[in-house]
Amino acid sequence: MEIGTEGVTTDKVMVDLDSVETVDGFRVARIMTLFNAPRTNAHDITFDRRVQRTAFDCAGKMAAGIRTFGFMGEKQVGSSPETADWRNKLRPIGTDPMNNRALALICGAPAPGGPPAAQRPKTTTGSGVVVDPIGDVLTANHVVQHCKSISVQDADSSPVEATVVGTDPKNDLAILKIAAALGEPAHFRSSGRPAKLGESIGVIGYPLTGFLSSEPKATFGQVNSIAGFNNDYTLLQISAPVQPGNSGGPVLDESGQVIGVVVSQASLAGVAQSGNVPQNVNFAVRGEVAQIFLAARGIKVATSARQHVLSTEALAARGLKSTVFVKCSAE
Repeated sequence: MEIGTEGVTTDKVMVDLDSVETVDGFRVARIMTLFNAPRTNAHDITFDRRVQRTAFDCAGKMAAGIRTFGFMGEKQVGSSPETADWRNKLRPIGTDPMNNRALALICGAPAPGGPPAAQRPKTTTGSGVVVDPIGDVLTANHVVQHCKSISVQDADSSPVEATVVGTDPKNDLAILKIAAALGEPAHFRSSGRPAKLGESIGVIGYPLTGFLSSEPKATFGQVNSIAGFNNDYTLLQISAPVQPGNSGGPVLDESGQVIGVVVSQASLAGVAQSGNVPQNVNFAVRGEVAQIFLAARGIKVATSARQHVLSTEALAARGLKSTVFVKCSAE
């Protein structure tokens, strides 16, 4: 997640929330800086981005760098020695707004093994897909897995209470049930016509609610790969920009049929090991996998034969009818 710029430059600074871990009571995460122009350090190494593994003392509001990696393009060009005694080098982060945003995000993020409830955000949001006319809504499991209460609404309604009635943690899918149907059921593409490399797609959802406007958003792109990390063929890689809050929303083909469900952005966690810096790399569970999940729970979705290509405006309008806002409260 981008947290701002350094000073008055156009350098971009991003926190990798998927890399957050707890070490001896401290939070440790990777922070990447994309420089507006290549720079050369005292060791005559030229690089255009930097990834620093950083430790945070959440209670004391202090931080210390552990190790830094430099990259030029997609190639790692250098790294610093690991600071073994970083626990003794923690320094106050002061009043810098960007450092304080990093502290808030990293200290509030879930860590592997399950953080204490107090460290989880009190409210999280996502998107969902209406799949039938009797109140079943498909979403991402991580959107609703820690909820004590859940509400769902479309662009024209008030929130209604929802209950989790089925989950698939492995594929990050969940089914919600609401008392009264909202919107219109989505049409899924037939499983006999899987997504193809390079085809155009659209994504509808409710990203960054509370930061951006509360209105649904539409973004467009292509299918970049018919597999995810490590050749995971349950996933599609897409280029349509997604943000936190898009998770659980539909990926639509050019005729408005669901071919995927948004589940994640690429993590920066593997940058230091792989030497690759993912940019606008996003993933969705294949529509065929979602259909199997739904069918196993007795939910039959509508499927359509190949239809004519819609304009982006018409595609967004169709997707909006079956996309809902999901709000989770952990209290």
